[in-house]
Amino acid sequence: MKRLSPPIVSVILPVFNAEQYLSEAIESILNQTFRSIELILVDDCSTDNSLAIARNYEADPRVQVLANAQNRGRSFSDNYGAEHARGRYIAKMDADDVALPHRLQAQVDFLEKNPSVGLSSGFMQAFGESDIVYTYPVTTDEVRSFLLFNMPVANPAVCFRRSLLEEYGLRYDDTIQDTFGEDYEFIARAAQVVGIANQPEVLLNYRTLPQSVKADVHARRNAKSNQIREKLLQGFGIPFTARELHVHNTISYYPFTLGDISLAEVHTWLWKMQAHNQEQRYAEPAAMLRCVAERWFLTCYLNPDKQTNSLNEYRRQELARHFKPTTKQYGKFLLKSFVLRHI
Repeated sequence: MKRLSPPIVSVILPVFNAEQYLSEAIESILNQTFRSIELILVDDCSTDNSLAIARNYEADPRVQVLANAQNRGRSFSDNYGAEHARGRYIAKMDADDVALPHRLQAQVDFLEKNPSVGLSSGFMQAFGESDIVYTYPVTTDEVRSFLLFNMPVANPAVCFRRSLLEEYGLRYDDTIQDTFGEDYEFIARAAQVVGIANQPEVLLNYRTLPQSVKADVHARRNAKSNQIREKLLQGFGIPFTARELHVHNTISYYPFTLGDISLAEVHTWLWKMQAHNQEQRYAEPAAMLRCVAERWFLTCYLNPDKQTNSLNEYRRQELARHFKPTTKQYGKFLLKSFVLRHI
C-alpha cells in the first residue's frame, strides 16, 4: 500500500491560498531526479482551491496531505509536517516556488559527504518581478558571521538532518504566526548546535512579487528580525548600547538607509565586532573580518553623500583593506560619487 518504505527525504510544503502556483511547486518536487522522497502538504485552512489541488495529488503514493483544523500560521504547519516526516532528511519548500530537478540529489549528496554539516541550503534564481540571483555565505564560519546581520540561508531551499529535531528538540516557534521571522529565528537556534553551510549553486527558482505587495511584508519581517538580532548579539557576547543596536539593525538589511547615523559610527561598530570576535572566536576571525568589511562597503556604496563623500570615507577606513568589491561594483561606486559631486 501507500508509503511502504521510509524515504530518504521528506519534503514539507505548507500551503495557504496558493492555488495559482501550487501545482507547479508540487510537480517540481515529484519530478526530482532523486526519487526516494515523500511530499507532505500541510494546508493551513486555505480559503481558495489550494486544498482541493493538493488532494488531486494523493493518488501518488509519495504524497500525504494534512489539513489544519484552523489557521495556525507557517511555523505550526512546518512543525505539524515534521511530526509526520519519516525521511533521514527534511527539505523545506514554498507553495509558490519551483525546485530545480536536481535540487534534492545535490543536497543529499552534499550532506552525505559533509557529516559535520547539519543544515544546508543553496542559491536561488528570482523570477517574476526580479531576475537576480540570491547568493549566501558558503562555509560554516561565513554563515555564523553573516547570521548576526541577517538570514544566512535560502529558507525555501533548506535541507537538514531529521536528527536536529530528535536530538536537539528543535522546532519552529509557533507563537510566530506570520511568516515574518520564524525562519530566521529557527536558523539562529540551529546554528548554535550544528554546522550550517550553503552550496554555491542555484537549486531553486524563487518567485518575487511586486514591490507594492512586499513593502508591508518587509516592514513586519524587519521588526521581528531586529528582536532576533538583539538576542544574537547577546549570544555573541559583545556589549552594545541602544545606539549601537540601532546602527547594527540599520545596516543589516537593504537598503541600509542611515538617516542620522554617520558612516564613522558604522565603521566604529563594525570594527568593534571584529575585534570582539578576535578575542572570543565566535567565528573564524578571517571569515568575520570579511563579513564586516563587506558590510562596510555596502553601507558606503548605498549611502552616497555629497558632504561626507562616502567613497573617500570608505577608502580611508581600515575595513576597506579587507574586502575587494567586483570591478563592476567599484566602478558604479566611482560613478555615483562623481555624479553626486558634480550636479
